[in-house]
Amino acid sequence: MQFISFIAANALLFASLILVVGVPVLYMTQNNPEDRRNREIRAIEVIGGVWFHLVLINGIIAFFVV
Repeated sequence: MQFISFIAANALLFASLILVVGVPVLYMTQNNPEDRRNREIRAIEVIGGVWFHLVLINGIIAFFVV
């Protein structure tokens, strides 16, 4: 179970790194900033959703590991 926790924690750290670096890059390189549903904004929302679910998974795994 600790191995699964290790994998989930590293996935969360990697997703956090992608968010910290990727969100400003995607936001600043928008093709059409007036369009609130452009490809870059959708990518930011997807990355944020993945990060949120990884936080939930880490919380559930931590409950069972400890």
